[in-house]
Amino acid sequence: MTAWPLPQIEQWFLRAGLFLLPLAFWWDTYDHYVLPKLLVARVLVLGLLILYVARAISARTLAVKRTPLDLPWLAFIASAGLSTLFAENQNVAVFGIYSRYDGLVTILTYAALFWLSVQALDGARDARSLLRVLLASGYLVAVLAIIQSVTDSLAQGAQVPAFGTLGQKNTLGAFLALLCPLAYYELVAAQSWAGRMLALNALAVIGLALFLTFSRSAWLGAALAAVVVVAGTKHLNMRRAGLAAGALAIVGAVVTAMALAGAIPLERDLASLGDRPAIWLDSVNLIASRPLVGYGPDNVGLVYPRFQAKQLPQLLDKTHSEPLQVAATQGLVGLAAYGWMLAAFVLAFWRGRRADGAYPIFAAWVAYQVTLLLNFSALASAFPFWIFAAAGLASWGPIAPAKSRPLGGKWWPAVGGVVIAGAAGLAVAVTALPFLADVHLLNAVKADSRRQLETAHAEAQQARHLWPVESVYAVEIGNLAFERNDWAAARLAYRDAAQLGTYNPLVYRNLALADRDLGLRSEGEAAARKAVELDRFDPANQALLAQFEVGGP
Repeated sequence: MTAWPLPQIEQWFLRAGLFLLPLAFWWDTYDHYVLPKLLVARVLVLGLLILYVARAISARTLAVKRTPLDLPWLAFIASAGLSTLFAENQNVAVFGIYSRYDGLVTILTYAALFWLSVQALDGARDARSLLRVLLASGYLVAVLAIIQSVTDSLAQGAQVPAFGTLGQKNTLGAFLALLCPLAYYELVAAQSWAGRMLALNALAVIGLALFLTFSRSAWLGAALAAVVVVAGTKHLNMRRAGLAAGALAIVGAVVTAMALAGAIPLERDLASLGDRPAIWLDSVNLIASRPLVGYGPDNVGLVYPRFQAKQLPQLLDKTHSEPLQVAATQGLVGLAAYGWMLAAFVLAFWRGRRADGAYPIFAAWVAYQVTLLLNFSALASAFPFWIFAAAGLASWGPIAPAKSRPLGGKWWPAVGGVVIAGAAGLAVAVTALPFLADVHLLNAVKADSRRQLETAHAEAQQARHLWPVESVYAVEIGNLAFERNDWAAARLAYRDAAQLGTYNPLVYRNLALADRDLGLRSEGEAAARKAVELDRFDPANQALLAQFEVGGP
């Protein structure tokens, strides 16, 4: 087999994966939105690794491209590994909390997506094609999000923010804010009327979907991105700029009409930052309590209640500011590596600012980063972002030419074969098993709602068996046993869930009740105290602890 088809296969595989990532959705799992994207990203990473190794074996040469972000990424990964060693809960630090999955494994996935994308890209032209694939995927995401927002709003009689296939409005907002400068660039760079109409349509649809997210952080990011684009525009084609302005004017007119009609609560959304200032202040105190290495990736939910000053509408597991989130989970060491990564990207842009499309691409990066300042990194938008970052660097030209090392000797094909086989086996394990486990969880929840408790228990047990690192599956087993008054089984499952890591106070409250009914009063009191620690504002938690303290029934 000759080596020449493999680079093309690698590039098309990357494009296909990037197109699917934001759209990934599965109706037959309990987590419809986040888990499918995580599994697609794992398949993409391991598939790119297999193709990279196969290309090296076929060409008998190992070629490695270097970027300005390589060392910052290594520093960030090292920080994440260090914080994992000292984490509040190491299982959570490695795998993350259910529906977040922001543990060390996901951080490694981000880095692998970036690095393998760099290895697959072949210059600025290939990077431009990849950005267009991202834009095409984002356009479809925006269309689906608009349909979802309009349909849900009509059904509920109130404005429902757009979240589409990304599952959450701020996550979608970050993704769409990233895309707006890219759509604008396609408009001003188009060489035909057909191209201009396509780009104009993309800009209008993505802009409308961005507004319908009601994500103020994403609006701010998009606004600052527009400033970057204008600042970098020297010889603006006024006709094409006028088309862009016309598209935005149309979107603005529609939005204004909806606001005046009362369909959009615009004044309320612009009025305040909500609970974020209080969360940020609490988070500073959290960081100060363990400043060097933090509490471990995705561990904020386990420790934030200790520093929470006032009651919030919901339990919190993020600091709602990416720098604070990094500092809370990886300490000041991780924050320094994160700052190094940002600085390296800005410097790479500055050195390549004369490249075609440099300012719009940098504006897209700015839009995403500004959004994260008031939010946090969510994998549904972060996976595409890191592929975008690789394409951005390839567009600006700071990627060093591949350093090639001949692979002599007969043992290299055997080593490569082992790596390929291992990656293929790992791909099956880390995608099929969590997918099937989540299918069984959904089946358990459905059976429980129909009061088919034995079926529900069997389904939950199967989920727990397939993916034993996930606390939510243990919680479901505990809940089902609790419903049957099987206190011993409930206690065992809840204790497993606590060991795996959960910030759900109801788990500890039910554990305390199970311990009490089993006559384990001291253990029950400890569990009740943990429930109060996780949510001291819930009177039910306080009342249960009071019963233990006074020796009541």
